[in-house]
Amino acid sequence: MGRVVMGRLFFFLTLSVLLVSVPMPAHAYMDPGSSVMIWQVSAIAVLGSLFCLRRLFGWVSDHLGFRSTRIAGFLFATLFALIACPLTLQLFEGHPLPRFNDLFLVGIVLTAYLFTWEASIYLLVISLLVSAWVLPPGGSFAVMGFTEWYRFASFAVVSIFLIFVITRLKARPPQSGSASEHHSFRLHGAAAGAD
Repeated sequence: MGRVVMGRLFFFLTLSVLLVSVPMPAHAYMDPGSSVMIWQVSAIAVLGSLFCLRRLFGWVSDHLGFRSTRIAGFLFATLFALIACPLTLQLFEGHPLPRFNDLFLVGIVLTAYLFTWEASIYLLVISLLVSAWVLPPGGSFAVMGFTEWYRFASFAVVSIFLIFVITRLKARPPQSGSASEHHSFRLHGAAAGAD
């Protein structure tokens, strides 16, 4: 009896594998916004992994003796470029999406925030070279046409502006005793006096 059950089970498994492996036309609907959602989820995953990467950089710098934030920043920017450049060239070669530079912009902002502005400028230069390579005509560093030059220049200007803003915010000393703290203290004191 067990042999018959095993024979039938094997038959059904074989039949199901054959049915799945035979190509058949699929009549399905894919929402046009699905690709954008998949792109955003993958960008969030990359961004989250970069914050975990900072802990790894801290551990490596402690064990290798890199105490300088500048050296760690250049290391981070180089590693980010080594990951982002092949990804960009593979995904967007010949078909650049309107916002393919956002991948590099995330790295530039993170480098400026976590490390130094010098390392983020270094990553900006790398990203501009990759952008010139990807933009039409693809496969050369020549950027042709007003639209491509506009994308190239606007990306550079936005990146430099964000680096400047982040560097200024990091350099600002923390303010102690701000107006909101005094305001909440007065409200707390008034509530305590009412009891």
